[in-house]
Amino acid sequence: MAVDSTLELYTTLFGWLFYNSIWDVLVATGIVFLPFLGILLDTIIRSYAGEDAEEAGNTTLRIVEVAFFVILIAAVPATPLNAVDLSFTPRAVIGTPAQPVATVNNSRTTYGGGISFNAAPVTVSVPVFWYAVMSFSSGFNRAVMENVPPTLDFRGYVDELRDASIQDPNLQHEINDFFRDCFVEARSKYLAERPSSAAITALLNRYGESDPDWIGSHVYQEIPGYYNSIRADTVREGYPWSALRDVEWDASNNPVYGKPFCTEWWQGIQQSILNELGDLDLLSAAAEPGWDPAPRRDTVIQIALINSPPRWTTRGYDFAYGNLVDFSVGEPGVMVSVQNAAQQGLAAYGLGKTSVSFAAYLRVFLEAAPMVQALILMGLYALLPFFILISRYKFSLLIIGALILFTVKFWTVLWFFAWWVDQNLIQAFYPDPGSVTTLFSTDLTLKRIILNFLTGGLYLVLPLLLSVYLGLAGIRAASQLDGATQAITRGTAGAGRINPRLGGRFKGKKGASK
Repeated sequence: MAVDSTLELYTTLFGWLFYNSIWDVLVATGIVFLPFLGILLDTIIRSYAGEDAEEAGNTTLRIVEVAFFVILIAAVPATPLNAVDLSFTPRAVIGTPAQPVATVNNSRTTYGGGISFNAAPVTVSVPVFWYAVMSFSSGFNRAVMENVPPTLDFRGYVDELRDASIQDPNLQHEINDFFRDCFVEARSKYLAERPSSAAITALLNRYGESDPDWIGSHVYQEIPGYYNSIRADTVREGYPWSALRDVEWDASNNPVYGKPFCTEWWQGIQQSILNELGDLDLLSAAAEPGWDPAPRRDTVIQIALINSPPRWTTRGYDFAYGNLVDFSVGEPGVMVSVQNAAQQGLAAYGLGKTSVSFAAYLRVFLEAAPMVQALILMGLYALLPFFILISRYKFSLLIIGALILFTVKFWTVLWFFAWWVDQNLIQAFYPDPGSVTTLFSTDLTLKRIILNFLTGGLYLVLPLLLSVYLGLAGIRAASQLDGATQAITRGTAGAGRINPRLGGRFKGKKGASK
């Protein structure tokens, strides 16, 4: 049986475990027989109200038969539900590798595995009726979603861009050294000379006018006199010594590693950054297939550098700039402390502004919705004994219970539909190559506000509409079924009471025949 989230693997088992426990207590205490006492009282009241005693007895007998049937199919746990039969298959998303199927024994999360939700039952018993409802709901959900064409999770992609940063301290330190040894010197030379050539113009046209403003500039990499002639100031591990390049050492007494040119050094740093970002480069390629790969990769790296910017470091302590420069050794100066405090204040303000934005709420909702659904289902399963008991074992009310359970399970399809529409609207609103990466994540115009409003409304309105539709249909169906059940339980003698005019017609025809 398929479930709709990893957490639901465990809440399903524990929900029915609680159901069995509650049902056993109700049986042991005799509370399950209280509805029959109510049925008996109804019979006595109908007898005092003038109903024929034999007819009242027959009606009561049929009501009891229906009640026992309801208990048999919807109350008594009889069908085994094995933990090995439960599985969760993540939906297919373009640009990301297929996710493995999660099971109770291997959820690939911190659920289960001796961490949380321990001692999950291997097998629980479920009433036949509710087992059928769960199986139908799960199969129906899976069949509907399988027919929807896959798309890319653009909001997830933008969230990954927003969270992209360089966490490896060694790589951060290497970037800082490259910034100091290579970029500062190359940019100073470029700004001093202001060179102009067809090659530089072509590079600026391809990579943008701001290309010389970041450490991975293609102008500095491809134009002679910049990164190809500037070297690291210290020996860099990972770049073997070369007799043609590292002329400071004799061939007979050379170190293992040398001082690479900045072009070679940046290529190594670039690959390390891409490795640090994992599948983000592949995800950006899937999100922006029409974008030139080189500028696209540069943009991803620049976003990671913006989230963890390089810092100026010196080779030693300089008392002349002790209060102005943040050194790699010693305590920061006064001006640096003030600057850091100001930056932290601005960051806190930006974080607070983002946290109250609609996009942030939407992101939290999407993460929490499957968890809320799984917990609600667990509560529904566990509290079903009270629902059946309070309904006095009426078969008509089982229809309402089944529709409630189906509605909550179908939320998954509605959220999936809203998510799918959201991704296609993003493509429609930002069709130009690179616009999703460079504009969607920072766009605060009316277009972005409308997009957030529409998709956020779908996530909330669709489940509400379904609940209203199925609620009205369930009440109507339960009413019709309850009327049919009353007709059956009352028998032929009660037909006149159910429809007096029909009974009167039969009497009139009988008198006329006489």
